[in-house]
Amino acid sequence: MKSSDNRSSSGGPVTSGQILLATAIGVCLGLVGNRYVQSMYPAPVRTVVQQRSTVQQIEQVGKDIQSTAQHLSVIPTLSKRMNVLLMGVDSNGRGTQRFTGTRSDTMILVSLDPESQKVGMISIPRDSRLKLAGDHGVDKINAAHALGGPKLSVETVEENFNIPIDHYMVIDVQGLKKVFEVLGPIEVVVERPMHYNDWAGGLHVALEPGVHRLTPVQAEEYVRFRHDPRGDIGRTERQQWFLRALANKFKEPSVLLKLPELFKLANQYVVTDLSAEEMAKIASFGKDIKPNQIASATLPGHATCIHGGSYWLPDYEGSAVVLNRLAGNPMTPDSDTAAAPSVPSNSAYAATMPDASTNAEPTTVTIKYPRGFEKTARAYEKQLGLAGYKIKYVLRADVGDCQHEQIVQNSYKADDLLTKKLLESSPGLASFPVVVNLDEHAASDFVIVLTANTAKPVTPTSLEKRTELTAVSQ
Repeated sequence: MKSSDNRSSSGGPVTSGQILLATAIGVCLGLVGNRYVQSMYPAPVRTVVQQRSTVQQIEQVGKDIQSTAQHLSVIPTLSKRMNVLLMGVDSNGRGTQRFTGTRSDTMILVSLDPESQKVGMISIPRDSRLKLAGDHGVDKINAAHALGGPKLSVETVEENFNIPIDHYMVIDVQGLKKVFEVLGPIEVVVERPMHYNDWAGGLHVALEPGVHRLTPVQAEEYVRFRHDPRGDIGRTERQQWFLRALANKFKEPSVLLKLPELFKLANQYVVTDLSAEEMAKIASFGKDIKPNQIASATLPGHATCIHGGSYWLPDYEGSAVVLNRLAGNPMTPDSDTAAAPSVPSNSAYAATMPDASTNAEPTTVTIKYPRGFEKTARAYEKQLGLAGYKIKYVLRADVGDCQHEQIVQNSYKADDLLTKKLLESSPGLASFPVVVNLDEHAASDFVIVLTANTAKPVTPTSLEKRTELTAVSQ
């Protein structure tokens, strides 16, 4: 397992806001280590705030965090990309060790890039069938944690996808409900009706579509719901949107008061190899990250049944492209990193890409919108058409498919450069998160998903003038 050398330091003293951010990221994504908890927040702070107003409590906790963090007089900065493998495990039952012999129910690679100021979240389906590291043979990737803990999981991802992992985090999902109880209601977009009863597991889901402030019980139900029409792939995408919603929750000032309890939960339910200094680097990097700077994807592949078992067979070529876009991973293997089978070379990848200098084909776009908002969709169709894009389809979709504004990179051609040009042509899309969903048979390069809250676009002045000049010349 490789480790990035992110040891340079710069900037001013650690602030309570930065410490809060590090904690927010830590609890959201499990990146809180015991050393960080013990050094950043001593137990006595809890008693300081008990008999004061909310405003006074927030101010006092901020001062206490500031004073306990003075030993980090200069906050370290993230100087190189950091890849962290996040895993969620479910305890096998009462009286068992939380992190021993448990399969990883969720696996997400988070890539933090200080150069581009972007975050990539890449879900790896738990049923992915591949060769486990060492002599453990071929199995589902979620078996790696049960057989060899986080170390074997990290090695398996590195060897199969030719991606260096700097750190890992494992969180016991049994602690999720307790975290939600501390945080309070979380505003979440429920994409579609969710109804399911698991009497053995004590899970009773009854959620309707729309924006809801979920109670702790409902939040746990939303995250653990498995009966998605798209199976595990739909569940992983829903988890990515939930992480965004959870990050918004941590922006509330009142969360500052809840840090002692959150730290305690992190001690109980999280295992990680991140140090206090590395947490501070993440805090420094993440304090200004906005939702549209977080891109997400699920490693491509297809579902199949082998000897009665359900598996996800990864598309290694497509996965290499996803990891290149969201994690900056080279398309060709490094000499000191084991190469995954079928990972394409740069020339093989280039063969799938039209040459931008000679290709006359316009970039194609599909626009999806919910019922009742055709005018907004047609306004985007007109704007993008004026900018030279070919609109393949304007589709009225189910409400459940139009709950999140997003720009979907659908083809190999639709890379970050073309996405940047798309945003320049239609500034109203600038706040839309990017989702990578590669499909070699995609009908269009991009899919733009509008919601009931999407505002009509305003055509850039430069585009209006260019259109007027074209009309005059004709």
